[in-house]
Amino acid sequence: MRMRIFLIAALALLIVGCEDDQPIKRGIDRPSLGSVGASFRIRLLNAQGLTYGDSLHFEVKSDSPDQDIATIEISGKDDKKPFATVSENDFKVASELTGGGEVRLKFKAIYEDGKSTTRYKEVMVKPTSAPVDWKFDVVKKYPHDVSAYTQGFLVYGGYIYEGTGNYGESRLRQLDLTTGELIQEKSLSEDIFGEGITIFNDKIYQVTYKSGRGFIYDRESFAQLDEFTYYTETSEGWGLTHNNSYLILSDGSSFLFFIDPNTMEVQKRLNVFDENGNVNRLNELEFIDGRIYANIYTEPYIVEIDASSGQVINRYTALGIVDRAEANSDMDVLNGIAINPLTGNLLVTGKYWSKIYEVKPVPLEGS
Repeated sequence: MRMRIFLIAALALLIVGCEDDQPIKRGIDRPSLGSVGASFRIRLLNAQGLTYGDSLHFEVKSDSPDQDIATIEISGKDDKKPFATVSENDFKVASELTGGGEVRLKFKAIYEDGKSTTRYKEVMVKPTSAPVDWKFDVVKKYPHDVSAYTQGFLVYGGYIYEGTGNYGESRLRQLDLTTGELIQEKSLSEDIFGEGITIFNDKIYQVTYKSGRGFIYDRESFAQLDEFTYYTETSEGWGLTHNNSYLILSDGSSFLFFIDPNTMEVQKRLNVFDENGNVNRLNELEFIDGRIYANIYTEPYIVEIDASSGQVINRYTALGIVDRAEANSDMDVLNGIAINPLTGNLLVTGKYWSKIYEVKPVPLEGS
């Protein structure tokens, strides 16, 4: 997934590269109408200026005078169950149900005779306000292994836990934050491209890039306890974190997937959006106090996401945190977010970086 583009001239700012194997590009699948002859039309009556928290006002009309619509089921395009069922042709749906950003909704009309037809409708729901822009001031630096192609990154019990990627280089590691000393390490099979990690209920969970396989390890010994599978928008695994109830997985799209750690089934999909629409290429993740921090793959930005709505609340640029003397020829993109529990500051690093940077946000001029 990770082919590096070396931009040596930009090292004083921040190296920006791109992934080796490119993420699967998925076009919009536009299913045809059902086999039933009847069809119907959907109108969004209040399309202009919709913001999160508003209700979407729809009107549905059957195109066949002899086919009356009994009920309409409304869901996200890939949802297994509808989030609303209505029996009126003129109705409103809360944006808290549809989600925000560029949303594709599925409408299933069930007729009086029991037959059904499905149509799709794209809508745009803006955030309640644009994100606040910040930059980072570096308050401290720690050593980072330049051979580590960082994919997962967190602090637990005073130690750094890191998952690395690339075929033949993927490892699970525990390190001393202050000195960078390697405490223990586990290598993955050479056919596995390691991705994000998180520690939940004293177990380490790790996802992989294209195999759809995840692994569960004992936190203390790194012994593998179990294996699981998962399914996402892109069929890939990128970043991983958790809240009090669910694992939270990114896959390079604009979606975050909330997964039950007992069944490993997706319980909710959250679309992430800002004033410009969907925010794609969400990568490494960190959950902090109801917010999800995600770096944007190939860009020097971290977004702070409201975990209930998907709205981007704050946006941070990491430009300028790397000194020229700290750059190296293999240095790749920003990819690693953790919280220092002693200070409350963020720790950020990247693929093959020589340093971990403890940073403090300061307002960006003009924001």
